[in-house]
Amino acid sequence: MKYKTIGAFKNVQNVGNCKAAVDMKVGMGVILNQVNKTAKLPTTADEAKAAYRIVTNINDKPEMHNFSQTVEVKTGEYVRADDLTTVGNLEIEFAASEISTAYASVAVNDKLVFGIGGLLEKTADVDGYKVYFEVIEKTAYMGNGVLAVIRVQ
Repeated sequence: MKYKTIGAFKNVQNVGNCKAAVDMKVGMGVILNQVNKTAKLPTTADEAKAAYRIVTNINDKPEMHNFSQTVEVKTGEYVRADDLTTVGNLEIEFAASEISTAYASVAVNDKLVFGIGGLLEKTADVDGYKVYFEVIEKTAYMGNGVLAVIRVQ
């Protein structure tokens, strides 16, 4: 995932002191427990609906040498979790690998939400979701991607 505007990069609020409870990747929806300083992926439909933070990378490892190290957050590593409610109505781009729904079935005007496991999935009903993404264009981002507007309810 990547934000499409400087405004999103400059204004997004994030938490960076929680460690991953499981392996995760950039672009996944994440649930934080700030008391225990842990980050986990949604495991129920209710958690997925409540998810409003997205995994972004903390580049605190100078030894990173390959692409996978920049998109993977391993268990026990710090997660930067961006609060998407702080950048509502701005654009974000996702790679097809961050979407569990078959890429060919995603179209303009579709709605994507965080699903169980943190990946995005297409849905017809966004009721109850704190954050969803409205697809405005299919792109060539990372081979196949979508450009979407972040919607906050």
